[in-house]
Amino acid sequence: MNSQLLELIFLSGKRKDLLLFLNSGPKTIEELKKHLNASSVAVLPQLKKLRDDSLVFKTENVYILSPLGIAIAGRMQEMVSLLKVFDNCYEYWASHAIECIPTSLRSRIGALESCTFSEPPDRTHFFEPHREFVENLAISRRISGIASIFHPLYPSFFRTFATKGVDISILVTRSVYERVKEEYRTELREYLNFENACFYVCDEKIEFSHVVTDSFLSLNLPFSNGIYDQNKDVMCFDSFALQWGEDLFAYYRDISEKITKI
Repeated sequence: MNSQLLELIFLSGKRKDLLLFLNSGPKTIEELKKHLNASSVAVLPQLKKLRDDSLVFKTENVYILSPLGIAIAGRMQEMVSLLKVFDNCYEYWASHAIECIPTSLRSRIGALESCTFSEPPDRTHFFEPHREFVENLAISRRISGIASIFHPLYPSFFRTFATKGVDISILVTRSVYERVKEEYRTELREYLNFENACFYVCDEKIEFSHVVTDSFLSLNLPFSNGIYDQNKDVMCFDSFALQWGEDLFAYYRDISEKITKI
């Protein structure tokens, strides 16, 4: 993309917004004005510039993206989503190890653009699962989770969900598995007896923890120095984030060993 095209798109917020809005389909001038909350006087000159550079066509009474415009707007949306993720609590993302997420999922991290953050209410709950996490987990009908750390509450916690008939899949690192097998053997054996419960062990290095359900995604990243962050979790509730979380779980499930008995 030459510098003239870069300037055309990114030096005007209206032109950028027009391309992104048109990426969802043909629009009338009234729809464009309403979306930008602007008058014809403000919108039409920007449309003319986009038409002059063959990014937008006008057909009868609607504006549509050209093939070139479609190609550019699609990549623009990825970049805008990515910047929204990092702009949302920039200090968090700058201080945490996003590189521990597999490349194929990291390239799609823009799916988390609507994320929020959960924290313990006070220091007396510092080492407990966050209240928001527990409350949302309690109403979930399907649960998939990756654990790179051990928490003594988890064995009985997830066995309880299996008992209630929730479809649950848990994936842990080899070191976490060995500890669970040694210290919570009875709970693990009972968990494995449920048809709706799956358990996987991964020998690859995993530094984050995450849970994705039919209603929310929780992601815990370590600090950049590798230290576990027990204070703040990323929380998402929209469908794009949930699909991202499902794909993250599937990535590690496909390279893990399924445990059926001990």
